[in-house]
Amino acid sequence: MIKKLLFFLMFLLFLPLLAKAEMKITEAGGIIYIKKTTVSELENIFKKHKYLRFRGLDDNAYPAIFLSTLPTDFSEIKSQKYRNELFIRILTPLALKINEEISNERNTLLRLERKFAQNGTLSSNETEKLETLALKYDVFTRLKGANRIGYLLENLKQRVDIIPPSIFVAAAAMESNWGTSRVATLANSLYKEKVWYTNEGLEPLENKDDGYRFKIFNSLIDSMRSFALTFNSNKMYEPVWLARALSAKRHDTVLGESIAYALATSSNLPNFAGILNYTAAFYDFMSLDLGHLKRINNNVP
Repeated sequence: MIKKLLFFLMFLLFLPLLAKAEMKITEAGGIIYIKKTTVSELENIFKKHKYLRFRGLDDNAYPAIFLSTLPTDFSEIKSQKYRNELFIRILTPLALKINEEISNERNTLLRLERKFAQNGTLSSNETEKLETLALKYDVFTRLKGANRIGYLLENLKQRVDIIPPSIFVAAAAMESNWGTSRVATLANSLYKEKVWYTNEGLEPLENKDDGYRFKIFNSLIDSMRSFALTFNSNKMYEPVWLARALSAKRHDTVLGESIAYALATSSNLPNFAGILNYTAAFYDFMSLDLGHLKRINNNVP
């Protein structure tokens, strides 16, 4: 009996240490990956790397600190202003990382376009790369040969392009109530993505008979990647693609405020474009769109 009591007391003594040990940090390629953390622990990491403002560092850089999930006590933050700004700080590096990935795909696409313009054809390896992108971004045609290649290149150029971080963050804020919704907390789903007629996913509290569940993601960046792919592949967003191309031509970069109006028909939320525009303006999200990802210096003390 005494041994059991001593064991229980020791367990209680070390319980806080065990809870803290759940946080896992790994570093690779100048990126810090954080799995399961608290707000306080996260702020200590941000402070170490001087990431104290949601507008990034002095040179418009955002440190490559990637959270797998929102902090375990994120919803308990009392100050709405602080919670919202922390939400922006967490999501912006993830958005910039996804844009790096999209930019790499676009650069591949542009190289294929130049090669096709020079030679009028592509090698089997190059054609395979093009077909892989077409499959991913849902570009379909029954054309064959050079006509097919030309069609795929033209349509993919419209789709495979970066998404302003302000759109990533503002849309996530609106769809997840700034990261406090049940779907965001339990499913890492920032955009309420649905799966239909399946037992997989998070069951909604209402409309249980409508045949859908909320898709569960392993991480925040997986949810954001899925949003990005839908944004760049669903024909519903075609007016946004055109606005994006125009914004890039006018500003040498894509600004969220320049394409927000074109998102009016992309959501069931009332006045989506207006609310998104207001949110972006209130938090000065243009600084996000002008930002870039900065790899971590492992020598920081």
